[in-house]
Amino acid sequence: MAAAVALFGSPAEFGLAGIATASRTLNQLTAVMLTCIALVVPLTANLYTPRLVRLYVTHPLIVTALSVLIFSHLLVLSSSFFPAGHPASKVLVYAISGTYLVVLAATLPFLYAVSQFLRPAYFLPMLTRRGVQAFERLARGREREENAHQLFETIDVVTNVALTGMNRSDRQLVLLALHALHLLLSTILHSVERADPAWRRTSPRFVPGMALEGQAFLTRVGIWPEAYLLAQMLKVMENATRSQHEILAEVARTLVDSAALAQRRGQEAVVDLHIMAFNTLMRQAVEDRDLRRFQNLSYHYRLLIAAFDGHPARLFAATEQLLHYGNLAFKQDLHFGLETVLYDLGELVLCLAARDEALAMDLVRLSAGPLWQRSIATGSQMRKVGWRTLLRVHWEARAAGREELAELLHWSYLYDDTIHREQLEWVLDENRELHFEFNDRLMRFAHFSAPAEGAARDFAEAPA
Repeated sequence: MAAAVALFGSPAEFGLAGIATASRTLNQLTAVMLTCIALVVPLTANLYTPRLVRLYVTHPLIVTALSVLIFSHLLVLSSSFFPAGHPASKVLVYAISGTYLVVLAATLPFLYAVSQFLRPAYFLPMLTRRGVQAFERLARGREREENAHQLFETIDVVTNVALTGMNRSDRQLVLLALHALHLLLSTILHSVERADPAWRRTSPRFVPGMALEGQAFLTRVGIWPEAYLLAQMLKVMENATRSQHEILAEVARTLVDSAALAQRRGQEAVVDLHIMAFNTLMRQAVEDRDLRRFQNLSYHYRLLIAAFDGHPARLFAATEQLLHYGNLAFKQDLHFGLETVLYDLGELVLCLAARDEALAMDLVRLSAGPLWQRSIATGSQMRKVGWRTLLRVHWEARAAGREELAELLHWSYLYDDTIHREQLEWVLDENRELHFEFNDRLMRFAHFSAPAEGAARDFAEAPA
């Protein structure tokens, strides 16, 4: 249509009638767009958080669209002040025609873009980018108060969105919000070496309820931003129910990643905060008597401990804390808790042996071994679990060529070949890879791999 007008039309034919048509159309389009904005923005704000209003009304798309509409109306209004023969009249006709075509062409894309504001997958990344940009300016020492306020306002908004999703059982929304919180935490951790440390000493922020002693410590050490984010993530998990285990798994996974990052950056106090967060979640799982949650957390706790392979002291300390919650569960007649920890210690030993066999042997001597010894003792309620774990670690180590670890286990616990064969035959008879139930782990605890099973059967069938 624009090409046909350019070839065969004439500005003189546009005249007052054409301008009047353009004016009425622009008025109608303006009303439609403003109505859509007025509906979408409050609706989204009411669904999630009122603070989204500010994000939307300052969005470049809305600002640009409204600016074009206002400009087009100004052109139409100004045309009334020039007679038809005036030189400016021809210029205005072209300008009004151009803006008119631009508005018509952009109407449907604009309405589609505005409708995207209803989708959390659209506005949560925008919120996250806003927080990251505020932090980058803050780290460079620019307008500290304003950027700090914007950063922590963004964190609070994302947390509110996550809590709203928890109350509505909207798992995808909560996962998106948790991903945003993790990204903000990772950004802060990544920038420790290059960021201006002065902002950490000014106007610290804490979650409501933090004791003064805790506030003083976080301020003195300079880790209050990380503590603020971790506290918000735990606040979200306080509302998790038994039907939201995948949310817990996502939180645990992100905690493992950020703790490993903090460990690589040498931020020991931040690592301690991550371990404390894990301990809080473990205690809640015991108090709720939630088997699935405890197993999920124990698995990720094992991954967390394995990330400390370059720091043996922290690795052993974290292992003792995992053992504490296993024993706590057992004392409260939640035998599955200690059973899960027993199996995970076996997996942890094998995982460490693949990287540092000497470290794995130290873990056996200091933590895993004494627990296994108590488990296989006569009359122990964990006897079956202890034998299965011990035998699997021994024969998997043999199959992988970890002879020193295998010999340590043999001479410490398996030196009696008669008992060894008796227990081994029982374990091999029920060896299978998949669990009996469909769960998060999928694989059965302490199952033998094919090489380990072959070596174990050769030993069991050999003449005494």
